[in-house]
Amino acid sequence: MRTTSGQNRIEALAGALERSREVFGQLMARVQAEDVTTDFPAFAGEECYDPVEGGAYHRLPVDRDGAQLEFAAAAAPAGRRDADSIVNRIASGDNLDYMMWLLRKRKMAGKIQLIYVDPPFFTGAKYLASVQINGSDGRKSPVLKVGAYEDKWGHDLGAYLEMLAVRFLLMRELLAETGSLWVHLDWHGSHYVKMLLDEIFGPEHFVNEVVWTYKSGGASKKSFARKHDTLLFYGRTGRYKFHPLREKSYNREGKPYRFKGVEEFQDENGWYTMVNMKDVWSIDMVGRTSSERMGYATQKPEKLLERIVEACTDPGDLCADFFAGTGTLGAVCSRKGRSWLLCDEGSTAIGSQILRMSELADPFLVERPVQGQETMPRASAHVAVREGHIMLDSLQPDLTQVRQQDREIVAEYIGANSLDLVSFWSIDTAYDGKLHVGRRLLSGEDIAALPKEKGTAVSIVGYDLFGGRFEWTGEETER
Repeated sequence: MRTTSGQNRIEALAGALERSREVFGQLMARVQAEDVTTDFPAFAGEECYDPVEGGAYHRLPVDRDGAQLEFAAAAAPAGRRDADSIVNRIASGDNLDYMMWLLRKRKMAGKIQLIYVDPPFFTGAKYLASVQINGSDGRKSPVLKVGAYEDKWGHDLGAYLEMLAVRFLLMRELLAETGSLWVHLDWHGSHYVKMLLDEIFGPEHFVNEVVWTYKSGGASKKSFARKHDTLLFYGRTGRYKFHPLREKSYNREGKPYRFKGVEEFQDENGWYTMVNMKDVWSIDMVGRTSSERMGYATQKPEKLLERIVEACTDPGDLCADFFAGTGTLGAVCSRKGRSWLLCDEGSTAIGSQILRMSELADPFLVERPVQGQETMPRASAHVAVREGHIMLDSLQPDLTQVRQQDREIVAEYIGANSLDLVSFWSIDTAYDGKLHVGRRLLSGEDIAALPKEKGTAVSIVGYDLFGGRFEWTGEETER
């Protein structure tokens, strides 16, 4: 259905709400049923990254081709964590399926304090991530564009709003009584979505429309430059948690007022008072040279998420992002002492999240769908084991998301040294046959020492630069 007229848009909004409530009722009936059919969405932890438990292997400069390989002996693996005890999680898959799984199997109804989502904006565009290959010979490839996600609804406003509404209804179930929902949009669809949220959460639970304004390139000659996004803030109930944030308010002409009872301060810009933060936030976008930059399309700055997390949560609270991208919410929560859940169905996003979260101190689990998942990894690696050490020998990356015009460049680098296309890999030297536990991320050229005990099960999991995942298992590794 192409929605062009005002009447059609109103019908699309009403129809989307009606259909989403019907679908939601069916989903919740499945969640609450005593007997669930075998096709109920199920997720299982396949990888655990635990940077706290160091010493499973050593990262050393070595001569991969030489005979003199001198390594420090690998320390015995630390005690393995119980996967169920790990709160922080990355889920690879459809967020609707994952939310159903959280409600039924993990009993998460009313357990999440903050949900922030940055869904597709109803632009009809395909978004790309930027990747650059750093060759071991010192060369750098041009910036390659890799498919990240597609805002695929085109002009079908009804389908777009129905997709969001069903998910908002599930999010409402997951939120705590004191919880809040933040929905990040722009001019394309924010006005429609606000009407949707008013119906789902109640207009009385609308708190703020926060405007994030920024500087970026590009401007039209037929309109004012569109340089802001809209964040819609709703409480689950009227008892939502909120901590007012403070900001500087500069006096007129930067001079002191000297009003009785008003505390004033001075900095290099003039005199100011501290006031409760307003609903217009001027925050820089993630720049090309920023340390936060993951090369992912539409990545949001940590400073923006910090304000939301600090205002609506306390240390120890659980937060979630079900359109997680590169995992900015998770990174902010880890630094601020909050727990987090991230979900995305893009392979590029999942690889970026693991890489980003592994730089922090908190352990986390990576979950994937049990049914319908791929039987073979999308990328493949050849592994070499010799003299008590293990290394990657070659890689065949996944080129599914690489643009056709870039594949010739990628092929050149594969031919020169395919390991240059490894984003990271990790090794579990005490693999239990179910959960891969990685304690440090290695580059393609790194070599790991194996434990001295023979017959140890070893697992390798890694990702290429384009989000492709590879794995290898040696159940009776010979030394």
